[in-house]
This record gives sequence, structure tokens and C-alpha cells, in this order.
Amino acid sequence: MGSLIEYFKKKTAENVLEKAIKHAQKVQDCVKELDKGIETLLEERNVEKSHEIFHNVDLLEGEADTIRRDILADISKGELNPSVRLDLSHLIKRLDDVANCANGVARRIATIPKVFWEQSSAKTIELIRNMMKITVECGDYLDKMVLDLLEERKNLKEYSRQINILEHKVDLLNIDLRGSLQETDYKINAFTIFTVGNTIDILEAISDAMEVVADYIMLLMRSASASSL
Repeated sequence: MGSLIEYFKKKTAENVLEKAIKHAQKVQDCVKELDKGIETLLEERNVEKSHEIFHNVDLLEGEADTIRRDILADISKGELNPSVRLDLSHLIKRLDDVANCANGVARRIATIPKVFWEQSSAKTIELIRNMMKITVECGDYLDKMVLDLLEERKNLKEYSRQINILEHKVDLLNIDLRGSLQETDYKINAFTIFTVGNTIDILEAISDAMEVVADYIMLLMRSASASSL
């Protein structure tokens, strides 16, 4: 797997590198737009506007998919070592999972009726907002980590550590949120409750997916170090 690191250093990799950076940024755009939509829904209480923003997440995820396909097409045409092709494909796929999770939340949260949010406690609303804010922060570190991987590779370990810390904070907030939700006697149907639970699961999965990317990047670096011995 370490050969992917050597590939990034080559002049011939520039086109793929540019697209990989663009893909990572588009993935981050999905997460930030989701955060914007959640803020619009829960803070501004503007349901119609939030739905428009959630639709933007879908469009951004589609753009990320297009870039991913372009990268895979590029590396399939080049005379690459099979291990390099496989490692790069795995990296792009793991990044794409982040965008998919963000879009999964956007699609589901838009279907939750307004009455659920009206009945939710201030504590529940704040916990959801905090989960999303920390997820965005986690995504910022992932963005830095991907850029560092494709450039100087000086701060990967620290960025990975920060992502692990933030992902754990999201996990803890999720536990608090589960408790908060059960403290409210909701007057809603069972399918709404199911949809809310499913949405929260995927919201938590965004930072999980980010951690998976970070762990994979560190695996690539360890493999590169081992192969140079």
C-alpha cells in the first residue's frame, strides 16, 4: 500500500491529485451545507428554506459522485501498479461514504414533520445542533488531512488524533440525545419516531465515516514507512 504515497510524489499524478482535492472539498461542502440546513430548520424554524438547503446537499453529493467517477476513470486508463489503483480507489470510496451519510441525513430529516420539532425540548434541539457542529469541525480536520496527504504529509498524525477526539464527542452527544428524546412524551406516530431514530443514526455515522478515512490514511502512511525500511 505504501506505493500510493510514492505515486502522489510523481508529476504524472497531478491531474488525479487535483481531482482528489476537489473531491475532498466537495465532500466537505456536503457536510457544511447539511449543517446550514439543520441550523435553518432548528434555529430559524424556516422549514421551507431548510428543505431547499437539504436539496442542495443532494446536488453536492451528486457532484462528488461525478468527480469520484472521473478519478476512477483516470486511474483505470493509466499504467498504474495494481496496488496503487486499489489504494486510491479505497481512499476515494471512503471519502465518498462521508458525502453519502450527509445526504442520507438531509433526505430523511426533510421528511420529519414540523410537529416533531415543535414538541422537542430545547435540550434535544441543542444536542442535535452540537452533534452537527462538531461533525463539521471533524470534517475540517479531515479536509486538512487529505490536503496534507497529497502534499507534504507533516501533520497527518495530529489531524488524525483530532478527528478521533471529535468523533468520540459526537458519540457521547448521541448517547445524551437518546436520553433526552425519551424524556419527552411525543404525540406523534410510530413511523415518525422510526425516521427520527434512523436519521440520528446516520448523523452519527458521518463522523464515523470521517474517522474511517483518517484511519485508512494512517494505514497508508505506516505501510509507506514499512516499505522504505
